[in-house]
Amino acid sequence: MKTFVSAGPLLILLISVSAFAAAPHVNDGILVDERGMTLYVFGGAGMPDTQSCEGDCAKNFPPAIAQPDDKGAGKLSLIPTTSNSARQWAYQGKRLYHGAMDKKPGDTHGDGLNTVWHVVRPK
Repeated sequence: MKTFVSAGPLLILLISVSAFAAAPHVNDGILVDERGMTLYVFGGAGMPDTQSCEGDCAKNFPPAIAQPDDKGAGKLSLIPTTSNSARQWAYQGKRLYHGAMDKKPGDTHGDGLNTVWHVVRPK
């Protein structure tokens, strides 16, 4: 936790702010992470593989990993990862991923890649 101190003329205010990231949210019609980076779902059969990811999936489409205290809500849930005790964000039960090809908030360069990667556009 981070603590901020603000002193007014007669008031000292202590505010605790969690250092954990925010849950995915909608920005300009697409689901993004706490930094505004686009999140993707895999629309292929099974789990992503080297063909669908154009190489190393963990590098090109890294999973959107939740912080330990994060909690799902509504259409957002948390799914255990297969490799460790971490949990991955999911939207309507589909795992969420980042696209390494996106360099700034709002980029959607992975949308439609190999016909299996899709930007999440909640309705």
